[in-house]
Amino acid sequence: MRNYPSIFERAKAYEDGNNGVATPSTHIVINTNRLWYGENSTASAFLATAYDEQGKRVNSMSGYFLEPKTDYERAKIEGDDKAIMYGSYNIVPKKKGQRFEWYVDNVPGRTGIAIHGGVDSTDTSGCLLPAEKFIHDSNSDNYTTTGTQKKKKELFEFFNTYGKNGIKINIGL
Repeated sequence: MRNYPSIFERAKAYEDGNNGVATPSTHIVINTNRLWYGENSTASAFLATAYDEQGKRVNSMSGYFLEPKTDYERAKIEGDDKAIMYGSYNIVPKKKGQRFEWYVDNVPGRTGIAIHGGVDSTDTSGCLLPAEKFIHDSNSDNYTTTGTQKKKKELFEFFNTYGKNGIKINIGL
């Protein structure tokens, strides 16, 4: 098995402009690139950046997401255990009766796409599983996560601090 370190060198939050202080109009943009495609899973790297009302970068963080296998012909089928279609989506807090804290909204043909912890492709039916690192098993050609609970906590704190005026995720190929 091969251990993949963060391609962003575990980018540290940095301050720019307003000294890293969130304001009522701060928003977040997450850029995600799918980099590794396994037999049953897809691994991607992300960079989440918070901006103030003038568009100045306030803070950022990086990590990885694990998703099920990518199959763009089936990505829009409700209940199918595949990665969601690439594109831009809003991330919204849970509504009453929903299980997880944050959801990817308005995914074509899909509902209930959450961001939550998990270790491998059996823990997701299309959801995004945040992680600090991935381990690739060359025998099964699948990925597992490490540090998922820690990265989920860090990501959700980032959402709660800087996402007051919206959170957008751009999922690339």
